[in-house]
Amino acid sequence: MSGVQAAREAARRTQCSNHLHQQALGLHQFHATFNTLPLGNDRLQQRNQSWCSAILPHIEQSAIAVSYDRKLVWDAYPRNAELAATIIPTFRCPSSIVDNPGDTDYAAVMGSALASERAQPGIDLNNGVLISSTPKRLNPVSLPEIIDGTSYTIFLGEVVDRLPEAYGLWADGRNTISHDNGGINIDNSGEIFSFHPGGAQVAFSDGAVKFLTESTDANLIGALCSRYGHEPVNEVFGH
Repeated sequence: MSGVQAAREAARRTQCSNHLHQQALGLHQFHATFNTLPLGNDRLQQRNQSWCSAILPHIEQSAIAVSYDRKLVWDAYPRNAELAATIIPTFRCPSSIVDNPGDTDYAAVMGSALASERAQPGIDLNNGVLISSTPKRLNPVSLPEIIDGTSYTIFLGEVVDRLPEAYGLWADGRNTISHDNGGINIDNSGEIFSFHPGGAQVAFSDGAVKFLTESTDANLIGALCSRYGHEPVNEVFGH
């Protein structure tokens, strides 16, 4: 990579970090208002309402938030469908290539099978922070429930250039991931993935944005995606 290319990528990575930080702050402002975080995916009555639409008023998108109806299905025609096609810069990584209506390059982290033996058979995939509602748990997570500590638990991660059918749209509540299959930058259909050389950025639950390298141990990634596993994760800060 030439010096000019490296400088441009450094600028894109900084802008991407700012976008993640804005989203994390939006989640904290939501929590300050409602004493809880939003659901990553509110699946009640098959609405599939996204955490992204929940924080619109907190990321300077009040105009969309006022007109968008979260009580309906996320892409209900005509109003929600039209608004869901809006390109919101905060949800876009400047290093991305694909540009679809309503695109997003970030996803909520609902947990990881790598962090829990119970998750392997699909019992406990909601072991993260921005969970999907289930018949057993309809309520979202609050910050005090992050037993592992907000500085050691991931809110959000890059998942760049997913197609709409892979839930790469900000208004689609299925824009949540469970990072289950290994390292960073392996699979952009549902794992932490970016086009930044050497790794990808994530936002922790305290609002800090960090760069996870491709050499980060898979079990460590799983631990960081879990809110209550008591896993040792100090080594991440050495990367």
